[in-house]
Amino acid sequence: MSLDPGSPPAPSSSQPRLAPHLLVVEDEPVIASLLADVLTRHGYRVTIGHTVADGLALAEKHADVALCISDFLLPDRTGLDLVLALRERLPRLRIVLISAYLEPELIARIEAVGTVVLIVRKPLDIFELRRRVDDLVHGTATGGDGREASAPC
Repeated sequence: MSLDPGSPPAPSSSQPRLAPHLLVVEDEPVIASLLADVLTRHGYRVTIGHTVADGLALAEKHADVALCISDFLLPDRTGLDLVLALRERLPRLRIVLISAYLEPELIARIEAVGTVVLIVRKPLDIFELRRRVDDLVHGTATGGDGREASAPC
């Protein structure tokens, strides 16, 4: 096989492609494990944190995180606190927030930040969430502004 000059070399079958890396920040261990299990079985690498502090530390430690999925109510602070801190440290990281308790005014504040691409209301359908994560990670769900509307999953 010949390559044109300047073309990148063909990928080698000996170089495995890493699965997309997701950061899940969820304080309920059962929900965190369920999310990790479903996403891992679907080909993602998943790192779990249980607090805003965990999420920040893990996001900085793992520079390859493609998407962060976070509960809104966490033991140490809120998901909005996490979003704002991540925006300063990793402005390109997109975030999905999950909550049952979001008022319209708070949703407007969250959406104004710009890095939240999806707000999911509980109770959630884990398989619908996984489909939306697929769309976000692989670039098929975003509109012109790069964000999906908030919706139930």
